[in-house]
Amino acid sequence: MEGFIDKVAQSINKHGLLKPGQRVITTLSGGADSVALLVALSRLGYKCIAAHCNFGLRGEESVRDRDHAAYTASLYASEYREIEFDVDTYKKVHGISTEMACRDLRYEWFARLSDEFGGIPVAVAHHSDDNIETVLLNLLRGTGITGMTGMKSQNGIIIRPMLDIRRNEIVTFLKNENISYVTDSTNLINDVKRNRLRNIIIPAIRNEFPDADKGFDTSISDLRDNASLYEEAVTRLAKNFIDNDVIDVKRMVAETDNPITLLYEIIKPYGFNHTHASDITATVTSDKTVSGRQFFNDKSMALINRGKLHIIPISEKNSEEEFKIDLAAGKEYPYGLTIAEIPVEQISFDRNGKSLYLAPKVLEGNPEFVMRRWREGDRIEPFGMKGSRLVSDIFSDAKLSLDDKRKVWLLTRDDIILWVVGYRTSRHFAVDLSRGGGKAIRLTMP
Repeated sequence: MEGFIDKVAQSINKHGLLKPGQRVITTLSGGADSVALLVALSRLGYKCIAAHCNFGLRGEESVRDRDHAAYTASLYASEYREIEFDVDTYKKVHGISTEMACRDLRYEWFARLSDEFGGIPVAVAHHSDDNIETVLLNLLRGTGITGMTGMKSQNGIIIRPMLDIRRNEIVTFLKNENISYVTDSTNLINDVKRNRLRNIIIPAIRNEFPDADKGFDTSISDLRDNASLYEEAVTRLAKNFIDNDVIDVKRMVAETDNPITLLYEIIKPYGFNHTHASDITATVTSDKTVSGRQFFNDKSMALINRGKLHIIPISEKNSEEEFKIDLAAGKEYPYGLTIAEIPVEQISFDRNGKSLYLAPKVLEGNPEFVMRRWREGDRIEPFGMKGSRLVSDIFSDAKLSLDDKRKVWLLTRDDIILWVVGYRTSRHFAVDLSRGGGKAIRLTMP
């Protein structure tokens, strides 16, 4: 008993995870690991707010888990919180697996709970065996040095006080103390990679190599030291190619031996992967200089401009990057867009592309009109010309900077570009001036 509690205390002190008597949100599934963590933190004098997630995926077993979590919290926690998630809806909306949906939902809730209580830590029950599984999974999927270092004892608000403790020590503690816990039956089914590692592969390794756990621990510890040195070297080298958050990829390629790896380490925090780094490097070093090429992920957009990379967090992009219009005269729209129906005789063309005149037939067929920003590969069929042109070529002719390009609006009708505002109109739905009378739809934008 004392051995387990002492190890938790030593881990907390070693990594500076908690202050004496501090409030801490303690995740509580009802399983052995989370129950042991709650008991340990409670006995060490911490004020625990037990937090239970009910994903509702296992029918009566989920109800059992919830009841046991509430009961355990009544014995060892100062407060108890629980939440029920709609996992299926979240999966469909985000297009992800059940495992990823559950992970996202619970950590989002943990973050909200932490904010509610003033930013206090959230203790999760990962232990040494979990860490070994994580490292092996990363290795099998393909990973760099960071992926081989396993989970951290502290990562933001998340703390892991049991990361130095074996699973068998946890179970032995609960058994000796006669403390009950529940077992998730899905953990015993070898239908996912982690379960196969846990139930088949790792036991076989331990059977063949009795000192395997010691070897894993030593390797993970050494790799953490290596990763620390590696990160320090990357930080120093990267500074030579970053100016005001703009990365000079072209110069990086010319002056370093491993530009793809270096670029990957720089852009990784923005959600980009090694493939992105490779593609960006290849684009910059291609025979034809490509400006305006864009790369996206869920977090960020990266744009290449004259061999340099600009990274723009998506959360910072204008919330009105596109908006629909219906070409109804007299309506008000953002950014000074005005629409009017006028007699054809009043048409007065300008050369600055600030106005667009359309024949009324543009409204036929219930089309969708959208004002949006420029995207790589956009093409327009210009008025008075044959064929089509890349919008990026029009920008190049106008010698626009990267920031200027991002500010240009385009009008589309069912995804066909009718107007590059301020620069060019298309030949689609042009007004026939040879006929007298009639109406035209005029759009203007400052």
